[in-house]
Amino acid sequence: MVTAALPFDALLSFVVDNRGRTCPTASTGLPLIATNCISNEHLYPTRENVRYVDQDTYANWFRAHPKPGDIIFVLKGAPGRCALVPNPVDFCIAQDMVAVRADREKIDPQYLFAALRSPLIQDSIDRMHVGTMIPHFKKGDFNKLLVPVPDRPIQEFIGSVHMALVEKIELNRRMNETLEAMARAIFKDWFVDFGPTRAKMEGRAPYLAGEMWSLFPECLDDEGKPEGWSMKPLDQVADFLNGLALQKYPANGGASLPVVKIAQLRSGNVASADLASTEIPNDYIVENGDVLFSWSGSLLQRIWTAGQGALNQHLFKVTSKHFPKWFFFHWIAEHMPSFQATAASKATTMGHIQRHHLTQAVTFIGTPAVMKAADEIIGPLFERQIANDLEARTLAATRDFLLPKLMSGEVRVRDAEKLVGEAT
Repeated sequence: MVTAALPFDALLSFVVDNRGRTCPTASTGLPLIATNCISNEHLYPTRENVRYVDQDTYANWFRAHPKPGDIIFVLKGAPGRCALVPNPVDFCIAQDMVAVRADREKIDPQYLFAALRSPLIQDSIDRMHVGTMIPHFKKGDFNKLLVPVPDRPIQEFIGSVHMALVEKIELNRRMNETLEAMARAIFKDWFVDFGPTRAKMEGRAPYLAGEMWSLFPECLDDEGKPEGWSMKPLDQVADFLNGLALQKYPANGGASLPVVKIAQLRSGNVASADLASTEIPNDYIVENGDVLFSWSGSLLQRIWTAGQGALNQHLFKVTSKHFPKWFFFHWIAEHMPSFQATAASKATTMGHIQRHHLTQAVTFIGTPAVMKAADEIIGPLFERQIANDLEARTLAATRDFLLPKLMSGEVRVRDAEKLVGEAT
């Protein structure tokens, strides 16, 4: 099936770079996309901690500008990461990366994007980059990076399959951002700001349906919470199970579990995790849908969806026998800035919080009728987020399985169509 393997630079019609020097930045203007904004898990660049470029700099500093469909290719830091340039292009690119444009007469642009993200090309880049502290891939070595070039119909099929999968993954991510924002807004309005009760006190018009509006009391009590509501410490709303020192439970050569540490929680996967024995107490086994909270180092919270694992020390598995998962998840999120500030203030190499900080964190609990109404609204949003994330992982696994096998000819087109149809 593969008729040739051509040098990367021979497949390009244009390369856009940033002069190799730091671009002057401003407080407003066009976002300046840096290498931290490019990930092989996102279709397009993200907007994480971006700086800005004013119009004069945009017009005069850059030799050229990316166009929709170009591929942004990272040269330094994490060489080989790439993302598509969207339409419209409302940003410019920083140093340490380039935007490359496929020569359409030589290669299908979608196939080139898929090939660059494939394990074959990513492994080649890993072997070719230089530098130990900050690895980088030289633009001058593009001619040494060989890209398999199948027949054109196969290219187009691989490119379209890859794009269908990554677009669905991206759609799920965007949907989850919306669901999270909706759930968070409702939770904060009802349980943190006491919005309906305050609106009634101020004589404002109802902004909830009539029956739901009537569930909220007319005023706050002497403790500053809605009348009839209760108040509990966070550690009485949920149980916080600290993980095990899993070096005491080494894998014994048989069945094993990946160890979920802070690094795995941060990345959301167990690709490079240590292994532990399956002979650990059942409570310390992590399952999809569990709420995990790192109380040391990088304090963060995640709904775990990366499969079964073993809970390491410095992580809490958070559960509750009396309250729904969304309730304690959002209360932890509400207190997270305070927890992070406490950890940052520790005069140690690894900041952390202690159990008493959970006791000091106050939660407000609505009447049974309010809690039921909230569960009927927020609960499905929360569960849909989990389902979307699990589906995205299935799609990513399908992509990573199919792509190298399609490129090598090991999987036929009709078999791939069936697998993609089942996954999507």
